[in-house]
Amino acid sequence: MHKVILIFLLISTTFMLMSQTRNLERFDYGRKIHFGFTLGTNVSNFKYEFSPKFYQNKELLKVEIVRYPGITFGAISDLHFGEYFDLRLLPSLVLSERRVIYNFVNSSRTLSVESVFFELPALVKFKSYRHGNVRFYVIGGSKFSYDFGSDASSVRDPNNPILAVKPVSFAYEFGCGLDMYFYFFKFSPEIKLSKGINNILDPYNDVYSNIFDKFFSNFIFISFHFEG
Repeated sequence: MHKVILIFLLISTTFMLMSQTRNLERFDYGRKIHFGFTLGTNVSNFKYEFSPKFYQNKELLKVEIVRYPGITFGAISDLHFGEYFDLRLLPSLVLSERRVIYNFVNSSRTLSVESVFFELPALVKFKSYRHGNVRFYVIGGSKFSYDFGSDASSVRDPNNPILAVKPVSFAYEFGCGLDMYFYFFKFSPEIKLSKGINNILDPYNDVYSNIFDKFFSNFIFISFHFEG
């Protein structure tokens, strides 16, 4: 993730110094709607709150969340409102994995939570004045997600415990990026945070689930948008 952020910063710095010959001069004025696609990576995490049963359990010492990079790809629909504001819809497919490590007094156990999300963010984009072929922007809004990999409806097996999460989640999102105007298309590297607002824990009466009271899904997205 640190390497990806470094690449993001290097690309941004390079194009801040790019030629001032203006490309796509009427991109933000000629048409009201633009379309494109997005590719990127993500890191997901759980924000959680313990239930009283965690503090009553003398065998469980601590819980750790291990994050792994995922993949994001989707479509872009961008509607212009004047010179500085856009409304953006980005239906996307997001693949992610999180592992929860339970450290007991004499042992440990790891449960994996793998997700395949369909996500629909609705975001407002505020753009700065265009300097040559570069334009800085900030973005914010809300998101609906549905997890096709959810185990919430699975039959529980005591010999093969799972940590299940509900399929539907909601979040608010905010971030920033750069619009870079090339001859045929616009390229926009972007970093965005996503904070879950509803409890997605699917309760079950075993030590792996009942020690938690609430689960929220959080993400960091690094995306590369292409629009024409």
